[in-house]
Amino acid sequence: MTITVKDLPVDIHAALKEAAKARGKSLNSYVISILAESVEEDARRRVMRERWAEYQKFLATLPPLSDSTSLIREDRDQDHR
Repeated sequence: MTITVKDLPVDIHAALKEAAKARGKSLNSYVISILAESVEEDARRRVMRERWAEYQKFLATLPPLSDSTSLIREDRDQDHR
């Protein structure tokens, strides 16, 4: 498959060429690797958002917790007797 990028700024083109050369890759293979990484990152972020939403729903089902400060103080005071 072929993709044409129009109006690519000269400085971005030069930076991509330099980065590809530094990695021993062709410009084409380097751009493909950047695009692949971007797609993978988007997928990871989508999964994280979905899991976060599931976690929030789960938390909403839990009963409220009481303040444990008094229990901790009581336990601490018993250890010092």
